[in-house]
Amino acid sequence: MKATVAILCTLFLFGAPAQDGTAQTPFPEGEWGTLKALMEDEGAEAVVGYILGLADPTERLALFYFARPAFAYREWKGKNLDALVTVGEAGISEALAQAEFAADEDARRELVEWANVEAYNLAADLAECWPGDDLPRERRHFEKGLELADRCLAWREELGKGPFAFGLAYWARGMHNLSLWNAEQARADFAAALEHSKTYAGQEGLSADCVPGGDFSVILNSGYMGLALWVQRDPMGSVLYYQALGAFRGTAADFPEMADDALFGVEQLEKVRGAFIGER
Repeated sequence: MKATVAILCTLFLFGAPAQDGTAQTPFPEGEWGTLKALMEDEGAEAVVGYILGLADPTERLALFYFARPAFAYREWKGKNLDALVTVGEAGISEALAQAEFAADEDARRELVEWANVEAYNLAADLAECWPGDDLPRERRHFEKGLELADRCLAWREELGKGPFAFGLAYWARGMHNLSLWNAEQARADFAAALEHSKTYAGQEGLSADCVPGGDFSVILNSGYMGLALWVQRDPMGSVLYYQALGAFRGTAADFPEMADDALFGVEQLEKVRGAFIGER
């Protein structure tokens, strides 16, 4: 199996023409109606069973890669996070199972990378920080997110990933620790995320300071670091938080090409502040 992760994720984006000359709905998008019906009528286990029933292992991964965000971001009857976890975990397990029988070390690492990326994405889906996402979340979802973040960190160490990837994983662990009210561990995680973000920004020639026009992840992690300190009643918490908020707002005002991302950062930080600090 020589395909890279990128090829695995895009191999079936274009459908072949039908016999009558019309274009077929591309795989895996063309499977959405079937997956949605199975989820609504029979549950997540039926979705997993259907995907695992595909004979081609590359198709199985492609459909799992499609299914998790489809169920996360689209509407369906009875939408809930437990079903999303079932589908996401099955996709991770499938990638790891294929990795055990990979033809060579490169192929094995590509499949582990697939599991690593999907674990991070699922951990992010479970976080209670997304504007407009009001799905009910309970302690088990944060515990699962924390477990996934820990697995990501181990895989990223194994794969020799860079600071950007580690920054994301530490952010995910910090967010779920915050949701579990493990404030001291959340602070340590966000501090690690911030340091990795600054390292990445420096490598890319970007500003590593929490200022308008600075690197998105540096500003965001500065804000999260402030929130964790604020929860601990450290007076520097609100200072860091409002510095990050100001940096995002200044970015939106002065850097039009970065405005959408900056405003999303504002909304995210404000949602988390409302959940853990209140509206003071």
